[in-house]
Amino acid sequence: MSHSTYPNLRPVADTGVLVEFGDAIADDVHDQVLNFDASVQQANIVGLTECVPSYTCVLVGYNPLQTDYDLMCEALEKHLSSDTRNTLNPTHWQIPTCYAESLAPDLAELADILGVSADVIVEQHTAGKYKVYMYGFAPGYAYLGGVPEAIQIPRKNAPVMNVPPQTVMIAGQQALITTLPMPTGWWRIGMTTFKPLQMSEQNPFILNVGDSVEFITMSESDYLEHARDQ
Repeated sequence: MSHSTYPNLRPVADTGVLVEFGDAIADDVHDQVLNFDASVQQANIVGLTECVPSYTCVLVGYNPLQTDYDLMCEALEKHLSSDTRNTLNPTHWQIPTCYAESLAPDLAELADILGVSADVIVEQHTAGKYKVYMYGFAPGYAYLGGVPEAIQIPRKNAPVMNVPPQTVMIAGQQALITTLPMPTGWWRIGMTTFKPLQMSEQNPFILNVGDSVEFITMSESDYLEHARDQ
């Protein structure tokens, strides 16, 4: 699909419209996603039930008893070129991360595959400029784009079981902090004391789509001390 076809609207069953702005992870595409999402959520559109932004598109849900696909598309088209950047207020997060070998079971193997030292991977990872692009797969899984090209690598051929919460992982262009014990084929390169999912909070998803993130190196002793206090 060529870039000229965007934005593109298409039906999702009889309760949704998928509004697509591109087909690749890119800041300019995601800016359109965020602007459209903010504009639609601020509007009073009859029958709208939810907006779910992702890397390149927004899923808009609607109540088919109140509206239909054609009426919803007509309403949404008014917001396709909205510029709501002045109303967006992203937060910048610093995520303390320990890259010690005991907490980074894939770091040595990843270094061997890439032909660099583990220190280089850590340097590259902490130098990355990350952005929260979407939530998915499991509660609190905030998908981050921005992994430096030098350490981009596809996920493993087979998943590892029972990866613990607060594991820092990478795969391709993406980074992620786990929130639950889950199987994964991503590369486990560290652990953090930061919890992206906090069920005691009114809004348990701590990171917002559009927020920026940087990973800050944390010593193993500091990590263990903070982990004990949690």
